[in-house]
Amino acid sequence: MNIHDTWGRQPNVDGARGFVVLGGAGAIGRVVVRDLFESHRQNRILVADSNQSDAMAYARKFQSRRVRGQFVDCSQVAELSEVLKGYSVVINCTHHRLNLGVMNAALRAGTHYLDLGGLFYWTRRQLKLDTEFEKAGLIAILGMGCAPGISNLMARQAVDLMDRVDSVKIRVGSRDFAPQPASFCFPYSARTIIEELTMAPWAWVGGKFRQTQPRTSWEYVNFGSPLGSLWTVRTRHSEVATLPLTFGKKGLRFCDFKVSFDRDFVRELVKRRQAGWTVRQFSKLPASREHAHDYEIVRVVAAGWEQGTKAPIEATVECHSEAKPEWTASAGDIDTACPASIAAQMVAAGLIETCGVFPPENILPLKLFARELRQRGIRWVLKVRRPNPA
Repeated sequence: MNIHDTWGRQPNVDGARGFVVLGGAGAIGRVVVRDLFESHRQNRILVADSNQSDAMAYARKFQSRRVRGQFVDCSQVAELSEVLKGYSVVINCTHHRLNLGVMNAALRAGTHYLDLGGLFYWTRRQLKLDTEFEKAGLIAILGMGCAPGISNLMARQAVDLMDRVDSVKIRVGSRDFAPQPASFCFPYSARTIIEELTMAPWAWVGGKFRQTQPRTSWEYVNFGSPLGSLWTVRTRHSEVATLPLTFGKKGLRFCDFKVSFDRDFVRELVKRRQAGWTVRQFSKLPASREHAHDYEIVRVVAAGWEQGTKAPIEATVECHSEAKPEWTASAGDIDTACPASIAAQMVAAGLIETCGVFPPENILPLKLFARELRQRGIRWVLKVRRPNPA
């Protein structure tokens, strides 16, 4: 079965297959819009952005009545709710500080909700809206990009093999093989990278949430071909906010997230921050995605005891993504945007019927989701190792 086998269940009215992409003119939002447009001829998309000219210009590129652009101010909840009315799903690609406001606008409008993550803190606050969404008959999926998103579902696949799980470790590595600008540049959102590298990360250690110092716990990880070995560092991330809650009954004792960064890049960023550089100044630097030829691997390693045998088991799940030059999209853009588009279409198609607020690992049909990723060139691989008992 594929997502669109169930499209016929939807009422034939304008907006029943409608999607609002907030931040739709931005780096990730653009790719979400494109995937929605190419996925099904009945998908209707509103490119909603605070930059009206960019939203209108990007919508016009599709030369289709199915895509239109509009100015939105996501900080104005009442006005945003009016924009969302009549649409099936709002896909929030804006900064996570706006997540709660957009969720409240979705509740007012009667629109399902999906975002790309809340950097731990916001995700935990958003989960508290579960009862309100359930009462409203609405679905909200938190952190439905690559990491969080794909990584959560990979953890679900690995832990489902176990009666008890001891640890879940998430490692993300990427490398751009295209010639890089001589100047200092960011592989994705400058604001997000600065927050990841300056905010204290959370980890689940000994069955408790613990904060660690920023830019610590460096680990040299061999990701295999084509990335090789890369330095990774622990950062604040949304998976750590939900996986311990999801797998707590299976005894999870440890969970953390690390992502690859060039150590010279990190030193330069810290140096400029100390010299007074602002987020706005960093955001004006060139983006490597303009000539992206990169590759990204997300790896989740779960260790525990195999279901039904009480024998030790280690399950490794990897997701491999490549850049898509024809979309002017890096691997990170593709594996962040496409999962959001897929999940939103699942919601619109009626494939998810349980209402409330959920992390991805608790709500999405795993096999269908993985199949949809493969259709977009994103590979998902499971490897199982059974160590000899000591």
